[in-house]
This record gives sequence, structure tokens and C-alpha cells, in this order.
Amino acid sequence: MLLSDQWTDFDYTRRLAEGGLRFADLFDQHNEHRIFFPRLIFFLDYLVANNTNTVDLTFNVLIAAGTLFSILALYRKLEKDRGVYLGFAAIGTAILFSLSQRENFLWGFQVQFFGAVAAAAGAFLAFAVSIERARRGVAAMGPRCLAYVLVLVDTYTLSNGILAAFLLIPMALALRAGRAIVLATLGWALLLAVSYFLNFHPVQGHSPYLYSLTHPLDYLGYLSGYLGNLVTCLGMAEPLRSRAAILLGAIGLLLTLAALARSLRTWDEPPARVALLALMLFVLGTAMLTALGRITFGMEQAFSGRYVTPVSVFWVAHICYWAPLRRLRDGLGLGLALAGAVVVVGLTLCAVKGHLRGWQEGNAQALTTAKARDAILSDVRDVSTYQSVFPVAEVIVQHVPFMRNHHLSVFADPDNRLLGQKPDWLAVTLANRCIGAFDLTALLSSSGGELSLAATGWAWDQARGKAVARLLFTDAAGMVVGYAGGGWPRPDVRLAIPAVRSGAVGWTGFLKAAPATLVRAYALLPGHRACVVGEKITPSDDSHLVPLSSLGTAISVSSAPALSGGWSQDGQNAAAGSLSLDEVVYGSWSGADGNVGEMRVGPFTATHSRIAFPMVTGPHAENQVAVLLDAETGIELRRYPLFTSLTWTGLEIQLPEAAVGKAVVLEFRDQGTGWGEWSAVGGLHEVVPDNPTP
Repeated sequence: MLLSDQWTDFDYTRRLAEGGLRFADLFDQHNEHRIFFPRLIFFLDYLVANNTNTVDLTFNVLIAAGTLFSILALYRKLEKDRGVYLGFAAIGTAILFSLSQRENFLWGFQVQFFGAVAAAAGAFLAFAVSIERARRGVAAMGPRCLAYVLVLVDTYTLSNGILAAFLLIPMALALRAGRAIVLATLGWALLLAVSYFLNFHPVQGHSPYLYSLTHPLDYLGYLSGYLGNLVTCLGMAEPLRSRAAILLGAIGLLLTLAALARSLRTWDEPPARVALLALMLFVLGTAMLTALGRITFGMEQAFSGRYVTPVSVFWVAHICYWAPLRRLRDGLGLGLALAGAVVVVGLTLCAVKGHLRGWQEGNAQALTTAKARDAILSDVRDVSTYQSVFPVAEVIVQHVPFMRNHHLSVFADPDNRLLGQKPDWLAVTLANRCIGAFDLTALLSSSGGELSLAATGWAWDQARGKAVARLLFTDAAGMVVGYAGGGWPRPDVRLAIPAVRSGAVGWTGFLKAAPATLVRAYALLPGHRACVVGEKITPSDDSHLVPLSSLGTAISVSSAPALSGGWSQDGQNAAAGSLSLDEVVYGSWSGADGNVGEMRVGPFTATHSRIAFPMVTGPHAENQVAVLLDAETGIELRRYPLFTSLTWTGLEIQLPEAAVGKAVVLEFRDQGTGWGEWSAVGGLHEVVPDNPTP
């Protein structure tokens, strides 16, 4: 499943597949970056794994391993005690592979965040080896050329990669590499800079660079927070979280300045130690550049998970730099060693807690991504679900037909291409293999005689003792009409049914079907076997969304609405904004998603068979409904589920023939206590027939 920026960059893969890609296109800017080498990895994922992220995620791990190898190779040259080396190597591994970097490890597009620091670490290692070989009178051209190649890779992996090329210059000076090598290194860095900034254009929407110059304290705070962002994994609340991050970052800054002062004072450091200092300065420079362009986005931006990767490298480089310099024979040395041990223990704790927290967040992200996958597979355009994987739903809609036709990404699996088909293996189901329920359907939209629905329920595979991972829906003819994914929290099921041994047996999915038709949910089992989980009749096609501008004359209601429970005037969540029409609004949020209740509007008399009203809901409208009642008898005439709509829109409903010209009441009910379950409505309006009788 593509995530985030992969959706926009997929255009390059598409052009490659269609034969319209030029070599120069690979150097196009992505924000301020020229991600030439990451795009090659994306193309490999397309050619080998059909854009399933298999290659991308494999490279994420391999590149992180390359970074670890480079740092530990430098550390091994400095550390004499094998036991100490192995201990700090284990700590460095824990920090560099912590799932506090979940955003980078689990998103295929983030390969460049690993690549930038890996190429820099490899370049500094290769350059240090070339100096060592030259001092021993051994040919050094090979590792030096490798260093130059790696800074080229770094430059065209992420924008901060250009720093690696320029850091080779002070490395050459500090290690007394000779005038020819210094000039060659300078020339190569300048050439890379010129090639990178040729036809470069500034990125709109980023912080003005002058802002940092006029707000130096804010800049220093952001920079320190960036370098200390590992502590955010401890789950501290604000403002303690920001203060702890700034404190740790300030310690990192002071340690970096101390290491730099040491090198400038002696000018006789081992190449490996100079290389580790260069790596620290590379991450520090990265933080400085990030602060220049992101400072006005707030400290939260500095705590982004993507930046944990370079910061992790920064601290592991510090550990490997300072550990071999320990002095345990005097009081000062013991004190400094104790202070360093406290920092190392703290960093390790951050890595471990970050890993556990990242695992939990990764599972939650997997559920959200699977939900978007099933909406795409079911051909249901649910904007809020699409936006969970990319903020502009239209970009996803644009690429999905191409992916479906070429069996890419989520369509690479043949079982994900069953929409509109009647699989033979569904004709024979396993009796008593599964238990479960098809609980709810929520109407999302209606078009061309088809309803787009969201569906929820639960399912348990009794034979395997596991929650069901995948489901699909069929209509009365046995045609596949949608998909669902399992693993969602349903602790109530486990409490009610002892045979169910997991609290994550819920499922959620999407389907498209005709109104008032039978839909059956099947649990997919290994070996193309299935069992029935439940069935539902889809709602009638008697309501749909309309623009607010199409609402007609207001319907006269003799009295104010009767409110109960959480309903109140202007009771919508502030995120919904105010209604553009000049009328009173009532909502069920009233300060909390868990509020429930009813609002009775009427009695009123409708002169036409269709009426409409403004409405808005929270992210979940499954338990929001409007019920039409006979004003005299209280008998329910029709029920209308509310659509999920995060912005104000109109809902047009079709009244039963018996309700036209008769006194009726419209009762709005909020029956949902979960997150995002609320609704708000305005006044009732007439809808004039399309072809009124003269």
C-alpha cells in the first residue's frame, strides 16, 4: 500500500511503465530534495515486486544496517577492550533499530532518510581508511574514490547530503591529507553543489530563512529540540517533553563543540575519531538546515518520527567517539564517566520505550492503512479514509485505475482483484468454522443506483483460534462487492463469548451494492476456503447529499426542537465550523464525543415528497440517524442513516407517500459513544420537484 508522498511520486513510476520517462526527470525536485537514487529503488520495487513496498522496506533495513556497520567499524579502530566494544555495539544497535523510527522503517518512501546518513557514514569511513592506507604507504585511491561516490549518492538522496561532500574538506585538512587531495575534495564538493542547485527553485510554504536570523533564541530552541527528540518516545506531557528534548539537545550541542575543540587543539586525532566527529557535524548541519525551513511549523515538527533516524545516528556516533576516551583512574575521570553512563542509559531507555511505543503505533497505522486498502479495493471513494494515507484524495483516485489495470500495489495479490467476480471456491463454505457478526452498515454515498457503504462486525476462526484477517462481501447473486480487514479492537466480544480469546476480533470494510439487497460477509481462510460470518439487507436509496446552495424555502415548524441528552444549540464540534446559512444549528457533541441523545423537530407538514436540511458529522456517523415519525401516532415511517461529512453539506431525504401533506416529526438520534460520533443539523427546507406540474 502506498503511503504519503509515494502517491505523488508514483507519477514517475507510471511514466516509466508507459514509456514516457526521461532520464532528466529523475533529478526533478521533491520539495527541496533531488531524490535520484531513492527513485531508482522505487523503480526496482515496481519491476521486481509490483509496487508492494517489498524492495523499499528491505532497503530500509539494509541501509540502516550499513550505517551501523560504518559506525562500528570506526569505533572498533578506537576501542581496545573487546568486551566494552561489544557492549556499546549492542546499545548502538538498539538505538539505530528502535521502532521510535517507525515512520521511516514502515514507510517505503522514507528510504532516503536512512540513505542520507548511511551514505555520509560510509563516505567518512572510506575517507578515513584512505588516510590510514596512505600513511602506511598502501594504495589509497580506491577508498578515496568510494568516499567521493558516496557523497555523490548522498547529494542526490536528500538535500542535506551535500553537507557530506563539504565535510570531507575539513577532514582532509585535519588529517593532513595533502594539498592535492584537499583541492580535489574541494573541487568535487563544488561540482556537486553547482550540479545540485542548477535550476533549483525555492519551496513555497516553508519558513523564511530570515526568520531564524531575527529569532535566534527560537532557532536555538528548535535546533536543540531536534537533537533531543529521542526523549519524546518516553510519553511525557507538554511542556515537560519539550524541555527534556531541549535539555538533551543542548547536551548534544555542547558535546559536539567539545569534540570539535579537541580536534582543533591537537590536530593529531586518529582518522576514525575525525570521521565520527564529521558524522556528528553532518547531523548537526542537517538539524540546522531543517530548522531554517521548518522553525515556524512549531516544535512538534522537530519531534517528527522521520528525524529520529539522523538523531539516533548522532548519539550513537557520540557514544563511539567518547567511550574510548574514558579515564577511570582519577576523580574527574570517574565523574565524567558516570555522567556519560547516565546519558547512555537514558538514550537506551528512550530506544526501548520508543520501540514498544512504535510497535503499538505501527499496529494502529497498519489498521488505518488496511482500511484505506479495502476502500480502494472495493471502489468506494471515502474521502476521510483516503486522507489517512494521503491528504489529497483526488491523487489516489487518479492513480487507482492504472494500478488496478497493471496489478500494482494493493492489486498485486490476485485475491484483491475479485471485485465484480464470482469465485468458484465461495460456493462451498465451511460450516461452524467461524463465529461472528455483521453488525452495522453506514451509507456513505449513492450514485447510479448503487450505494457505497461502510460495514463493521467481528469474526473468529474457531479451528485456528485466531481472529479473521480478511473478509469479502457478496451480493445475492454471489458477486464480490467489497472487502474488509480484521484486527480491530472489540473487547466486548471477548467478555461476552469465552471461546473468543482475543480482544482484536473486529473488522471494518467497504462495499457497493444495490439498495435493499442481501449482502453476505465471508471470512477468507487459508487455501481459498471461506465461512459465512453474517448478512445484512442494504438500506433503501432514499437519501443523498446535496450542495447547501440547492436547499429551498425553509419549512415552518410551530415550535422549537425538543432536546434531550447531549443535544444543544450550537452543539457541533468546533472543527466543523459554523453553518454559512442564517439559521439556528443544533448538535449532539456539546463538549464530548460520548454524548448521546435525541432532538425532535416538529410537528410539520411537508408539501412535497422530498425535504432537505444542512448537516455535519464527526469522523464516524455509523450511529447517527434521522427517524421520520407520524406526529399523531408516533409510528416510525422511515429511517435515514446520516452520511459521514466533516464539513457542512445538505442531506436530501425522500418521504414515503403517506407522509406527504401529513403532520410528521423528524427525530435526530445520536446513539454513538465512541470517538468522532456526533452530528449537527440546521433547519428543514423544501425541495422543489425537478418537473413541477404547471
